[in-house]
Amino acid sequence: MATGDILTRLATQFKENTTGGGGDGRITPDAATRDIGGQFRSNQPYISGYFQVLFMLPEMLFKAGDSAVAKKWLQSTVEGFTPHTQTLNKVDVMGQGQVGSSFIASVATTREFTCTFREYQNMPILNVVRRWAGIFDPFTGVSPLSGPDFIPSSYKGAACVIQTKPVRSQEQNQSFAAGDIEEHYIYQGVFPTTIPVDTAAASDITGNDTVQLSVTFSFDGAPLTSAEIEKTTVAGWFSDFKAFDTYAGPEKYLDKGQKLFG
Repeated sequence: MATGDILTRLATQFKENTTGGGGDGRITPDAATRDIGGQFRSNQPYISGYFQVLFMLPEMLFKAGDSAVAKKWLQSTVEGFTPHTQTLNKVDVMGQGQVGSSFIASVATTREFTCTFREYQNMPILNVVRRWAGIFDPFTGVSPLSGPDFIPSSYKGAACVIQTKPVRSQEQNQSFAAGDIEEHYIYQGVFPTTIPVDTAAASDITGNDTVQLSVTFSFDGAPLTSAEIEKTTVAGWFSDFKAFDTYAGPEKYLDKGQKLFG
């Protein structure tokens, strides 16, 4: 899909996701109304809150099998995602009598996104973030890496976020298909900019609760979307993921309940 200039890519993406184009040919609401009700409709509002995140960690900081363990913790505990923002910048030209005009000058991407993770005993999420931030030693103020190793590939990773429909379409492995994905964002040059020690360690004797750690990540350039990479390709990256909590999986709640008194 990543062919042509931005206008061509966006036009293809638009066609795939609106009426009259590809995709699954969903209809629009009636003209001049917001009515989309009725049993004959073939569309419904987007439902938020269904998403998955896939991380790629720098091998210099996460060696051997540690990377797989760290990614599993991040992917299975993430509960919130706040994406980047993009803004069209303008310049103003003032005329006589304070009559002015504005002209588009550039586009700016915040180059940050935030994920919220549920922390568990022994604080695995805080440990993952600390290790990722180990590119610098807070006691010496310098990096433990050698000069030739102090390069972006040693501390930058990547992340892919998919926003999905609340469905599961593949019965055998319960993984995702292209039609399950609403949109995806592929971030490159990723590293954490916050180490949430203050949240993880905050305690009050008058209150007991679970802890969510909010981690902000920096990335390079702009994220790739379905205008650049097809949903089919991205769905394949999540082949090992489950489209829903494995309530009925082996050795899970339903399975255990059926064998509880057997």
